[in-house]
Amino acid sequence: MCGECSRTPEASLRTMGRQQFLRLVGGGVAAAGSAAVLLGPGQSKLFAQSGSSLEAEIETASEKYEVPDELLLAMSYVNALWEMPPPGASPYKPGDLHGRGAYGTMQLLQNPSRDTLGRAAALTGFSESRLKTDRASNVLGGAAVLADLAGRSKPQGLEGWQELVAEYGSGPLYAQEVYEALESGASLTTSTGESLKLAAQDVEAPVVYTTQGKADYGRARWYGAYHNGGRGPCANQYNFCKNNREKSLNISRIVIHVAEGSYSGTINWFQDPRSKVSAHYVVSRRGKIAQCVRDKNIAYHAGDWRYNQHSIGIEHAGYGSNRRTWSDAMYRASARLSAYISRKYKVPVDRKHIVGHRKVSSTLCPGRHFDMDRYLRLIRKYK
Repeated sequence: MCGECSRTPEASLRTMGRQQFLRLVGGGVAAAGSAAVLLGPGQSKLFAQSGSSLEAEIETASEKYEVPDELLLAMSYVNALWEMPPPGASPYKPGDLHGRGAYGTMQLLQNPSRDTLGRAAALTGFSESRLKTDRASNVLGGAAVLADLAGRSKPQGLEGWQELVAEYGSGPLYAQEVYEALESGASLTTSTGESLKLAAQDVEAPVVYTTQGKADYGRARWYGAYHNGGRGPCANQYNFCKNNREKSLNISRIVIHVAEGSYSGTINWFQDPRSKVSAHYVVSRRGKIAQCVRDKNIAYHAGDWRYNQHSIGIEHAGYGSNRRTWSDAMYRASARLSAYISRKYKVPVDRKHIVGHRKVSSTLCPGRHFDMDRYLRLIRKYK
């Protein structure tokens, strides 16, 4: 049992011709300047919109910084599904589960561990505020950072950029996500009405191996969150609390979160010693599941210590304000996971015991597009 667990830890805390592979599908839509989609009365802007198409902005950045446009397109897709999240979506906040300091469609970072936002500002001459809010500038900033990592001699072909993409995105898992998108291709229509397509590329996604252990849940892969290995009382220098609550505490709740970021970015943040946050599981839009904290341990996810003690937290890659976050593969993978948790710990499948984060603390997470009724029906189906 953790001697200091009564103090809430959260509170103290990725070459071929571009015209062949990158194109608008359909009529070709140019976004109207400065328009935005709203979350609802009194809430902040959903996605900032530039006065030109994302395709044109990526093409400009590609030419200026000699970075393949297919690569920039894949990165933007992995980061934010070709959207431009506003600065308030995930600003750095100590102890905030979603506060890793990631900005824009290129996910420029600014937190105690990484400052690619500052680096982009220095390379482009744009202010940090402009990089956070203007999509075209954000794309240029991301391309500038990636080109700066490459140096004067740029890699030949898309696969030559893998290590640089990993460095840009804080680890090999990000490169895996980007190259999976390149390998399989992607297409969708954004919230601003722009239809984009990335054709499948002749690349092979890298494989990320983990050797630290086996996940509790058979369909998950173990990644782990940061902990210094000590077995003393819970403290704010850890990202979770070691415990044996399967014996000492009853696990009676499941808390649903949306990450306000990518799958790899969320896992990397939980592994960062400076984040001071974690969730037990992370689910991707493709239906992959990562485990970052053992079921028996206490993750710092709910913003409420009693809930942390008695719940399992499940993060979902994406943005709560984007309905495209909640893919069918994500719903089904997550519901199978919750069905496993429900069977194992006898958690009732109802709205009292399976809750959105907003029911626990002051947040909009997991957002208005998460369909709890559908989720509960799927859990009952898989249980």
